[in-house]
Amino acid sequence: MIWYTNDMHGQVSCLLPAQREGLLLDAGDFTDHAHSLDMSLNMIHAMNKAGYHAATIGNRELANGQAALASLLPHMQFVLVNCNYRFTDPVLRRGVLPYKIVYAGSIKIGITGVGPQLASNTGVACLPPVAAANAIAASLKKDHGCQVVICLSHLGDQQLPGNKQMATDSTHIDFVIGGHQQQLQKMMIYRNQLNNEVYFSQAGWDGMMVGHMKMLFNEDRQGCGIRPGHIMKA
Repeated sequence: MIWYTNDMHGQVSCLLPAQREGLLLDAGDFTDHAHSLDMSLNMIHAMNKAGYHAATIGNRELANGQAALASLLPHMQFVLVNCNYRFTDPVLRRGVLPYKIVYAGSIKIGITGVGPQLASNTGVACLPPVAAANAIAASLKKDHGCQVVICLSHLGDQQLPGNKQMATDSTHIDFVIGGHQQQLQKMMIYRNQLNNEVYFSQAGWDGMMVGHMKMLFNEDRQGCGIRPGHIMKA
């Protein structure tokens, strides 16, 4: 089972079941640039307690500069993944990973992430996100033997490339979890550049919705379907 959130803006969702199995992922903007360091640390501790496995970096994580995010990194018990940012801060260069490989039972899952173009004063060089994610995904499938590749995409859809384009222009990505816009998006199925199915979804903002998806596999560990769902505040 894959549980996911996005754009929490400093508010961990109270909708996450206490007893659950599977991965817990976030597609960026889990902190808020207007919050103090102590408030951001409280958010990190709440995410640690909730059991997050990985998150990508949104624009709000970097709105106060690289050093501000770097100060939070040692407190995270989850991994930050991004493959299209190049940092000047040495802590971020070492600590932000282009991908993370995890296991769900016998299924090997690769997780990567991408973020939008940032203001020049952040000092972060932004590579083309689709090309960067495709390169990582191809390596995860071909070199590392991952059965599933997930992209945490904080691109939004107000400018191109967006989250949906990440799905349709991908090659070896199976599931795109979107962020960077206040819009509910239930599970959609697209065709990628290899004419394979790729799933796309995003949860609500400010912790108002949590998405989840169970991927089904046959005895040869080949994907054969999904069971999507969500939990939403009344």
